[in-house]
Amino acid sequence: MFASSPFSELLHHATHWLGGYALALLMMAGGGALERRWPAELLQSRAGMRFNVVYAALYMAFAEAMRPLLAVISVALVNAFGGGWVVLASRGWGALASIVIVLLTFDLLEYAFHRLQHAWPVLWKLHSLHHSADEFNVTVTFRHHWFEVLIKGCLLYPVVGVLFKVEPWIVGVTAIIFMFGNYFAHMNLRIDLGRFTTWVNNPQYHRLHHSNRTEHFDHNFTQLLPLWDHLFGTLWVPSKHEWPATGLDDGAQPRSLLGALSWPLQTPARSVLPPPHTHSTHRLATRQTNNHSSHDEHA
Repeated sequence: MFASSPFSELLHHATHWLGGYALALLMMAGGGALERRWPAELLQSRAGMRFNVVYAALYMAFAEAMRPLLAVISVALVNAFGGGWVVLASRGWGALASIVIVLLTFDLLEYAFHRLQHAWPVLWKLHSLHHSADEFNVTVTFRHHWFEVLIKGCLLYPVVGVLFKVEPWIVGVTAIIFMFGNYFAHMNLRIDLGRFTTWVNNPQYHRLHHSNRTEHFDHNFTQLLPLWDHLFGTLWVPSKHEWPATGLDDGAQPRSLLGALSWPLQTPARSVLPPPHTHSTHRLATRQTNNHSSHDEHA
């Protein structure tokens, strides 16, 4: 019938993408307002922000297009491994415990995968697109290579389905928490959390992960909770005035949307993997970053 026609399916996915993109624009607008009020870096390029916003639309469109395929693959993997090893509660205080368990599991998986992205050349070739942004702000949130959607959807997220039998609304709550945390961590926002700086991922903590200074390489991998950096020895506690410049060490970045979409093919071998380095044993004073003339907005 018409309800199951290809046109109806296309309309459904287009509506879902439009709603998701509208939410992304709203979050970016809210984050941008905070960035203008309390910026960590002044005079960032509006052209660069527009590039990220348009790329986010393409990235989200691809993710939506792949959603049916990823759902089929995820269900097949979960069934193949006898999914739902542990049944989690969905009522009362048990539901709150379930949310915490799923959140910690997702966060640990994200941490592990993020470390692999920096360690394996093939994954770094994809992930370096995210790090190529030399201006760190909320619009960088979706600046990931589109192929990462397939990798995570097929290999990462089904693990939770294998481990736990859980109500969908609990997974939805954790997804919302991660969404807000992801936008917050990428903000160009000068905020001092004091003793709580290493309790939750935040603009200064994550900015150090994006730093182009070699002493900051391979630190602060967490997506939500720095707990994992504590446990696995990748923690860098930012000093009060430590707001470094960001981007790849060689300054490489895409020159067009096509360049971003085909980034792994465009990226020279020398800029694929961060160079070997010796971690600094002491803190180096970092200057407050300022915008360079090359970042001026283009007409």
